[in-house]
Amino acid sequence: MAQYNALEIGFIDGVSKDEWTHCRHYGRSIKGKRAHKNQPFDRGHRISLEALLTLDGIIACTAVEGSMTKELFLEWLKAPRMAL
Repeated sequence: MAQYNALEIGFIDGVSKDEWTHCRHYGRSIKGKRAHKNQPFDRGHRISLEALLTLDGIIACTAVEGSMTKELFLEWLKAPRMAL
C-alpha cells in the first residue's frame, strides 16, 4: 500500500434494497392465536447500488433495478469516469 498515493486509493461498496429487507419470518402471539403483521407484498422489486468512495467523496455510482450481475459490474468498472 505504501507505493500508492492516498489520492489513488478508492473503495467500492455495494448495497441492495427490497421491500422484504426489514421483515421477520417468524413472530410471537398468544397461545392459540395466529401471529399477524401488515407488511408490503412487493417481492419482485429490488434496487442494487454500487459506489466508488475516495478522499474526494463518491466519484462514481450506479443504480440498477434488480440484482447487480457480474457483467453489469464489469461494465461499470470499465466506464471512462472510473479512470483516476
